[in-house]
Amino acid sequence: MASRRQLTAFEKTIPDYRKRILISIFQALLLPPIFTALAVRILAGRSLPLLTVLLALASIPSTIAVRASYEEWFQSREARRLGARPIPRVRGRWPGNFDVVLKIVKSFESGYVLQGFADLFEEYQCTTLNTRFFWGDQIVCMDEGVFKFVAQTGFEQFEKGILWHERIDKLLGTGLFNAERELWKKSRATARPFFAKERISDFEIFERTSKAALDLIDARSAAAQPIDMQDLLSRFALDSAALFLWGTELDTLGQPLTQPGRVKLGPKGSMPIDGGGAFDVFTEAFERVAVLITRRGVQGDTWPLLELFEDKTEGPIDVIMQWIDPLVKKAVAKKEDMRRRGEKVDAKSEDTVFLDYLADQSDDVEHIRYELITFLIASRDTTASLLTFAIYFLSFRPDVCDRLREEIIETFGPEETPTYGKLKAMTYLRAVINETLRLFPSAPLVARTSLDAPLVIPTAAASAEPPLYLPPRTQIMMTSLLTHKRHDLWGYDADEFKPERWLDDALTAKVSTTPFMYCPFYGGPRICIGQEFAQNEAGYFLVRLLQRFSALRFAPDFMPEGALPPASWKGQKGRQGVEQILPAINFTMHSKGGLWMFAEPVAS
Repeated sequence: MASRRQLTAFEKTIPDYRKRILISIFQALLLPPIFTALAVRILAGRSLPLLTVLLALASIPSTIAVRASYEEWFQSREARRLGARPIPRVRGRWPGNFDVVLKIVKSFESGYVLQGFADLFEEYQCTTLNTRFFWGDQIVCMDEGVFKFVAQTGFEQFEKGILWHERIDKLLGTGLFNAERELWKKSRATARPFFAKERISDFEIFERTSKAALDLIDARSAAAQPIDMQDLLSRFALDSAALFLWGTELDTLGQPLTQPGRVKLGPKGSMPIDGGGAFDVFTEAFERVAVLITRRGVQGDTWPLLELFEDKTEGPIDVIMQWIDPLVKKAVAKKEDMRRRGEKVDAKSEDTVFLDYLADQSDDVEHIRYELITFLIASRDTTASLLTFAIYFLSFRPDVCDRLREEIIETFGPEETPTYGKLKAMTYLRAVINETLRLFPSAPLVARTSLDAPLVIPTAAASAEPPLYLPPRTQIMMTSLLTHKRHDLWGYDADEFKPERWLDDALTAKVSTTPFMYCPFYGGPRICIGQEFAQNEAGYFLVRLLQRFSALRFAPDFMPEGALPPASWKGQKGRQGVEQILPAINFTMHSKGGLWMFAEPVAS
């Protein structure tokens, strides 16, 4: 058996989730019986075994009930004092809302994406809820006013929080997405120059990688075979990111693709039945850890109960680190070589890549490694998700596909290379991208935790109700995927894919004045630093795709077993009733089982 890697210095500082949950169990299940037994002994002056056992057992639910009642009373009193109202509480049939927990977990595993939370919002007729899973405050929200407060106006009052760090620190460490306060400010300032207009408008990389991807589609089309677009797009996005950020030719598009009819359901798509190469091993590890971390979030702060004896993320993270390490070592060696020659990295030079600049700015190898993983997620998964769902919609809306292709041919003709200026001016292309991100935002759920003081949070501007009271040290999960489908914000057709809505001046004006009704890249100071890069990359690929192919056709017969919606979904409300794939969340949105497609080349 291969030896385990050594823990990083940062990993040694991560809060011990086992210690926290065991202390919680002791306080909830052991402390009340101990105090009760001592009290019986002191008051009776002698041992009363039977009475002691009965009272000790009764003390557990009694203590929980008393504590929960006191918290509710105290929060109601504090809310009145602050001129606010308590967030509506979910009240399940079982203690600790255990029945609701089971429903949410089941929905996450096999239901429609976030439908469990959507059902709760409908049941309680509100846009912000306190789930009170296992008697603890945990807020879930789809209110644009609350989003704005958490992300922007009340930004300084929130952090990622211990629950976030417990479940995700081993993967993201000190990376930008995971960093807090001063470390976050420093990391963002370091990264910002590489997402300036001058860099993201250089499309040479996109041309190289998109041509390689489209040639693969062409080869499958010539053989009358489908291709897993999600797998292909993940490779395209990864190869593009590697060249842009690291200056490394990964050439994952040059490695064997998954074969039609020879795949099974993977953690986050389809994977070869008979195994694959080094890239497939890395991809499976990366996707598995994403599944585990997302599942932890759904289960709330009790997830450690399922991992008391084994941290299930350790194995996949080992594989990821082993894959990343050679890139880091190469950059560090290059830095040392430049130092010996008396040379410095020029951040403004077109030849300088992010990894070289990062290595020049920091001698902390662990931090560089964590930043690579962070930007790998941001660049690979975000763009691949956007393109996967855009192509999914185009295959079922040939009218949209034809109109988009018409705009592309009018702008670039059948072969002209896309440019930054012309791409940005394409209104219908932008509408297709916006509408895709509305229905399937790449990062559909974001969590933050309030600091030590209670907060008063204003809700939507149109609401006449008092603001909400948020208890101290409380996690709030913001679900942009559900906000983007609210009929009161988007109209009766909110569940439909209609790019034309983005050509409506009234709607665009509404989005401009109510920006958090549409926030696929979050918002405020922590808005995604690479959002324009991702949209440019996606737009470029779609242009090149529809210059070479006139239509796309979904191939459900080639989807692996378990990757298609069950018959029970048909006729259900919203998108669930019409969906042809299984959308799911693991960090970012994806299609379970991939997205197998036939592409029809343009007639010569």
